[in-house]
Amino acid sequence: MKKYSLRLIWSRWFSNAADIPDSIRITIPMVMSLGLFYFFGFTAAGISGLITAWLLGVQGRDLPYLKRLQILSLSTIFTAGSTYLAYSVYDNIWLSSLTLCSIAIVYGLMSNQRPHIRLFGYNFGFTYIMSIHFASADNPFLIILFANLFAALSVMFTSLMLWPFFKGRILQCHIQSVTTSLADWLDTLRLTDDESALEDKRQHFYQCAHKVAYYSNSITSAKRTEQIRMELQRSLEVAEYIISLERILSFRLQETTRERLFSWIEQAAFELKHQQQITAVFDVNEHKNNQYIVDLLEQLKRCYNFSNFSPLDYSKNIYLFTSDTKSFLRNFKRALNIKSKEWRHGGKIALTLAITQFLTIFYKIPQGYWISLTAFIVLLTSSMGVTNHRMWHRFYGTALGGLYSFVCLYLAPHQHLIILTSISVFFAFTTYHKERYDIHVFWLTSMIVFAISLLSPDNTLITFYRIIDTLFGVTIAFSINYFIAPSWTMRWLDQYITRMMRSQILYVTVLDKPLFEQKLNLYKVQDNYYTLKNEIFNLLKEPNLSPRTSQDWRSLLIILRRLNDSLLLATKLGIYSKEDSQFSQKWIKQLSWIVKHFPQRYEQLAKPDIDHDFEHPTDMLCSLIENDIRQLEDWIFHQQAYVLK
Repeated sequence: MKKYSLRLIWSRWFSNAADIPDSIRITIPMVMSLGLFYFFGFTAAGISGLITAWLLGVQGRDLPYLKRLQILSLSTIFTAGSTYLAYSVYDNIWLSSLTLCSIAIVYGLMSNQRPHIRLFGYNFGFTYIMSIHFASADNPFLIILFANLFAALSVMFTSLMLWPFFKGRILQCHIQSVTTSLADWLDTLRLTDDESALEDKRQHFYQCAHKVAYYSNSITSAKRTEQIRMELQRSLEVAEYIISLERILSFRLQETTRERLFSWIEQAAFELKHQQQITAVFDVNEHKNNQYIVDLLEQLKRCYNFSNFSPLDYSKNIYLFTSDTKSFLRNFKRALNIKSKEWRHGGKIALTLAITQFLTIFYKIPQGYWISLTAFIVLLTSSMGVTNHRMWHRFYGTALGGLYSFVCLYLAPHQHLIILTSISVFFAFTTYHKERYDIHVFWLTSMIVFAISLLSPDNTLITFYRIIDTLFGVTIAFSINYFIAPSWTMRWLDQYITRMMRSQILYVTVLDKPLFEQKLNLYKVQDNYYTLKNEIFNLLKEPNLSPRTSQDWRSLLIILRRLNDSLLLATKLGIYSKEDSQFSQKWIKQLSWIVKHFPQRYEQLAKPDIDHDFEHPTDMLCSLIENDIRQLEDWIFHQQAYVLK
C-alpha cells in the first residue's frame, strides 16, 4: 500500500517518461535564453527570453512539423510587434492601459478558436505586459527585443530539428493508432453495453483521427497527402458503421441474433487489427429486422475492403479537415455576435485588467505588472467552473511554490540560482501535461521566484512581493469573475442546444436526398454536438451544481448522442417502411416543437399535437428514432434526472 502511494505521488508531481522529450524541447530554449543574457549582465533580458521561450514552446506542442514552422514564425513576428508596441506607449500610462484592455477584448473574441490560434492573442498580451514592465524599468528596447527573438528562434530550432528524422515515423505511428483504436472500439461492442465505456473508445478513435488529419498537413508530397487522407476518410466511414452497429445492439434483438452478431464482431475486429480484409460472415435468420443488420455489415465490409474516395468526399468534413484559415474566420464571425459568450469573456478580461492597472497607478505599486499578468493568466478560459478551478489551484499552488522557493533561497548559495531555475523549468513543463494545474503552478512559481531573484540576489523580499502580487491578482480576478461579471454557462447554453437541434432537423429533411448532401449535414450535426458537449462539461464544473441538475444535463447529452446515432443509421441504410416520408415529416414536426419550446421548458407546457398513427415499434430503425425523440420530449416536460434505459 505504501509503495503504491509513493508511486502515485511521484506520478502526480513529476514527469511520465513519454512527457520528457517534449519537456526538454521547451526547457532548453528557456534555460539558454536566461543563461546567455545573465552571463553578459542583461538579467532582465534573460528573464524576458525565458518567458518568451515558455510561451512559444507551449504553442508548438502537438503540432506537425510544417504547421509548427508556420505557427512559430507568425508567433515570432507577433512577439516582436508586441515588444515594439509596449515600448511605444509605456510612457503614457493611460494609453498603455487602454491598449492592454483592447488586447484583452481581442483575446476574448479569440477564445473559441483552436488552441494554437487562441494562443496568439494570449502570447501577445502576455509579452505586452512583460515588455511594459521592462520598459518602465529603463531596460533598453533593443536588448529586450533581441532576447525575445533569440528565444523565439531557439524554440523554432528545438521544435524543428528532428523534422528530417521523425516526420515519417511519427505520422506512421499515428496512422497505426487509428487502426488499433478502431479495432479496439469494434471489439468492445461485444464485451460491454456500458455507454460511457463505448463513448471513451469513440472519443479515443476521433482523437487519433484528428492527429492524422493534422499531421497530413506536414507532408510536402501532394500525392502522399491525398493517399493518407483517403485512407483516413475510409477509417472515418468505417467508424460511422461502428456507431450504427452500436445503435443496433441497443435494440431488443433476439438472443440468437445477438450471439451471431457478437461472433461476427470478434472475427472482424481481429482482421481489422491485423489490417486484413474483413471476411467474417453473418448468418441470416428469418427475423424481419435482421435485414438491417445484414445490409449494414455488408456495407461495412465493402467500405473497408474495396472503397476509394474522391477529394469531394472529405473536403467538406468540417470536423476534421477544415483549414486553420477557414476555422478562424468561421469562429471569429460567431464571436462577433454581440450576445456571444466570447464578447462577455473579452469584456470581463478588459474590466479586470483595467482595475488592476488603476490600482497599480493609484497606489503606485512597484512592478505592479505582475498583478495584471496573474489576472490575465487565470482568466484564460470563459467557463465559470473552469476559471474558478484554475483560480483556486493558482492560489494555493503559488502559496506552496513561494514557501518552497523561500526555503531554497535561504539554504542555497546565490550562485546556485541558475541551477535551481533550470530544475524548476524542467519540472514545470513535465507537469504541464498533468491534469493537476496546481502542481504545474507550484513549479512555475518557483521558476519565476528564482529568475527574479537573479535581478536582486541580495534582496530576498522582492520575491515575497511577487508572490503577494500574484495572490492579489488572483483575488481580483476571482472577485470580478464571481461577483461583478459572472459568466455562468447556463446563460448561453440554450443557444448551443437550439443550434444542435436545428441541425438535426436539417439532417432529417435530407434523409431522402443524395448521400453527399446527407454527409454535409452529418458533419454539421457532429460539429454542433461536440461544441455542445464541451459546454455541458464546463457547466458540470461550476460550483453549487446539484447532483440532480448534473444528472439532468448528462441525460440530455446522452439522448442527443443517441438520436444522432439513430439518424446516422438511417443515412447508412435508409428506412424500409413505405411511409418513410410521413415518418420524416412527423419527426421534423416533433423536433421543431422541441426547438420552439425548449427555452420555456420550466413553464407548464401542453403536449405537442403529433399524429402517432405511423408508429411501427416492430421496425427497428423507426422505433429507435421515435424513442429518442420521445425521450427528448420527456426531458423537457419533466426536467428532472431520470434513469436512462
